[in-house]
Amino acid sequence: MNKLTNVFIKWLAYAVMITLVCGIIYIVVQQNYRMNANDPQFQMVEDAANALNTGADPKSLIPSTTNVEISKSLAPFFIIYDDAENIAATNATLNGKPIKIPPGVITYVQKNGSDAASWQPQPGVRQAMVAIHATAEKGYIVVAGRSLRKVEERIAMLGEQVLFGWACSLVAMFVIAFLQDAVKRKFIITHP
Repeated sequence: MNKLTNVFIKWLAYAVMITLVCGIIYIVVQQNYRMNANDPQFQMVEDAANALNTGADPKSLIPSTTNVEISKSLAPFFIIYDDAENIAATNATLNGKPIKIPPGVITYVQKNGSDAASWQPQPGVRQAMVAIHATAEKGYIVVAGRSLRKVEERIAMLGEQVLFGWACSLVAMFVIAFLQDAVKRKFIITHP
């Protein structure tokens, strides 16, 4: 076996391990970023559902600031649906029109109590949305969401960082495997 083939075989085992570790790091951190994107919305929907359960008017729960145009804004937003799946109150618009999330989401929340998902109503507009079913007699569904743009930018940066670390690690391990082989050969030659 020639010298370079021997170095490559030793390096290959390290390369597989480095690739697995970098892949695990990427997946774990990416999932952490994405799951944390829902945290503010969970607080928002739970607080709103509690208020609705104690008799609050849905319109009183919507911030009185201007509407949130979700195609442009990073601000969180609310949509409160009544039991007939009509919008009871909202501060969110998409292209100037009130948002209507897919009806299957409302049905799912009515049956299961809550849901958290990513939603892309149009290309380039991705939202982290959380919905909860209020137990009030009117059966409101409270939905809160916010843009995933910044989270996705962080995930892209993470991918670049992990890729850079992976490439540097592979090169460094090849150099180490080459040096180990050179030292081993020199030792064998000088100490037969």
